[in-house]
Amino acid sequence: MQLQSVLLSLFLATAVVAKGDANKTLSTAGECKQMKQLNNLVELAANTTKLDKVTKGNATKAAEIQAKASTASTELSTLQSNTTLMSACAVINAAQDEEDQCQETFILQKFVAFAANTTAVSAATKDNATKAAEIQTKASAASTKLAELTSNSTLQAACPAVAQKDECKIMSGLQKFVDVANNQTKLDKLTNGNTTKEDSIKAKAAIAQTKLTAMMSNSTLVSACQSLMTSQDGTTTSQAAASSSSAAAKKSAAVIVKGTSAVGAVFSTMIVVAMGMFML
Repeated sequence: MQLQSVLLSLFLATAVVAKGDANKTLSTAGECKQMKQLNNLVELAANTTKLDKVTKGNATKAAEIQAKASTASTELSTLQSNTTLMSACAVINAAQDEEDQCQETFILQKFVAFAANTTAVSAATKDNATKAAEIQTKASAASTKLAELTSNSTLQAACPAVAQKDECKIMSGLQKFVDVANNQTKLDKLTNGNTTKEDSIKAKAAIAQTKLTAMMSNSTLVSACQSLMTSQDGTTTSQAAASSSSAAAKKSAAVIVKGTSAVGAVFSTMIVVAMGMFML
């Protein structure tokens, strides 16, 4: 699927989600997120250049987005009239923006490192010189952007905590995958009795367990993750995590474990390249 189509779907989905949440009681963070989504939709509809690019010049799709943006604008105005909410969102959004910039830093670092690896570039482009040259051009721009981000001492002071949070998510995903692999009932449902698939999952789960054990041997990381799981009122999110659907566990863990295989390594490289190219 082309990037423009993906973006179009996301923006239309945003409008649907915003409308669907109208009858729900959202948390403050949820309302802040909703405002950002609504604002993004309104800004897209008002920017004819971006709108044309996203819709590929399709007037019908553009009109649909503008219609949804009109509704979104009204809802956005209502939310923005709440001064208490706006004050809270300023704090929440600042923290989210900082985390987003850290994630951007991580992605650009991986992209620049990838571009400097001629073997990896050759494999990813299938020795296509034109595509390889395009990657190098983008890598140059990435290096400039990366230098800008890393020169921000306040931002970089916050990024280690963001990276640690990502590691905690990886640990959680690995644990969920191992749990699924060790639960015969869930495994049978997942594989539909296919022993080949079952053996494959168990083999990947063994790799996941090795990775998980290595990560859990880092007492500092484990302690930080436990603190992260503790909510402001002193309770933990473990019960909520335990009650999440097995489907979600399978999905999140499968993505992580893919990274341990040769195919996963290529897949991860493709993601780094795609995100690096898109962000510039």
